Amino acid sequence: MNQYNNQYRSSHRGKSVGNRRNGQGGFLSILLYYVLPFLVFNGLIFFLVTSKPKAELTVLESSDYTTTSFELKIKSLLPQKSIVATLDGTAIDLTKTGSKTYSAVLHNNGLLNVQVIGFNKMKTVLDEQVSVLDDTAPIMKDKLNEEGIFSFRLEDSQSGVDYSSISASDDKDPMILPLSIDRRSGLISFEIKKKKLTISAKDMVGNEFHIAITPKGDSFEEEEMNSEEEQ
Repeated sequence: MNQYNNQYRSSHRGKSVGNRRNGQGGFLSILLYYVLPFLVFNGLIFFLVTSKPKAELTVLESSDYTTTSFELKIKSLLPQKSIVATLDGTAIDLTKTGSKTYSAVLHNNGLLNVQVIGFNKMKTVLDEQVSVLDDTAPIMKDKLNEEGIFSFRLEDSQSGVDYSSISASDDKDPMILPLSIDRRSGLISFEIKKKKLTISAKDMVGNEFHIAITPKGDSFEEEEMNSEEEQ
């Protein structure tokens, strides 16, 4: 009787272990062949649908202060649908310089905006302020009117002052040269003989100012003028 019971128990345990193994094998099969492929496939779909383009925008230095260029590098592996670049809202034509690089020449300062649109219509926007070009005239500083002599300093932090362009005019003489120019300190002086003296100067790329100086004793009044008014 005991022998029969032992055989029965042994057979029962064998069937139980086999059933557990079959159950585990079935679970692993479902996990391996159904669940994991489902997760991988849906994860890939999610990545393709939501992935934004990756790009790098660099504005280069200017060698002449009148033009510069920028470079756009696409960092994404996925293809792009379109790339749109504007400077202060004006469209810019891009030149493809490599498999994933683009460039363009800029003639003005302003806000550079580049929109990279992926094949899935996801968009990356890059903004860069362009300020390396010289588009302003020299600045007149340290102005002093003393005993009929008007002196001042000129500064231009980009292309520099064109000292040969400095002159003045009044209602009698259209071309008055400075009394003195110190290029090291930027100090310039003019003799004021009439009621108003209009001083003109340019920087090295041609940005020009015209400022009318009217003496008031040891003081003065100044008025910025454009080229038409000066003429």
